[in-house]
Amino acid sequence: MIPGVKLKDLKVYRDERGALFEILRSDWDIFEKFGQAYITICKPGWVKGWHYHKIQTDNFCVVKGKARIVLIDKEKKEFQEFELSDKKPQILRIPPEVIHGFECISKTEVWILNIPTEIYKYENPDEYRIKLDDPSIPYKKWKKRKGW
Repeated sequence: MIPGVKLKDLKVYRDERGALFEILRSDWDIFEKFGQAYITICKPGWVKGWHYHKIQTDNFCVVKGKARIVLIDKEKKEFQEFELSDKKPQILRIPPEVIHGFECISKTEVWILNIPTEIYKYENPDEYRIKLDDPSIPYKKWKKRKGW
């Protein structure tokens, strides 16, 4: 596992009315701090790719559909793949300096809830993008995919 990356299974409480699961609690070891919460949506066949943060930690949870999330260790140039879906709720902690991106691998849109540790600063975002086909990226499956 890339240092600082954590994957936590989320417990689902079910009864005759439906279900409930907690996504992130301040008393869990995966929690660092709260910046904001948002949902990013990706269409089937598309990639939202390569970027990293210098300060921010991301906490991804798929709330609808299925995603393949790929993390890359900037120093070792090694990658890890995770498949997260609404069928098995999990939260994935992505620390600063870890390059990451994801693709929708469901037949419908994937909705990913992110609870990052920082607010998005419109004038000076902590986001550093890398092209999908950048030769320094060891993950080649997305080289010719639709996305950025």
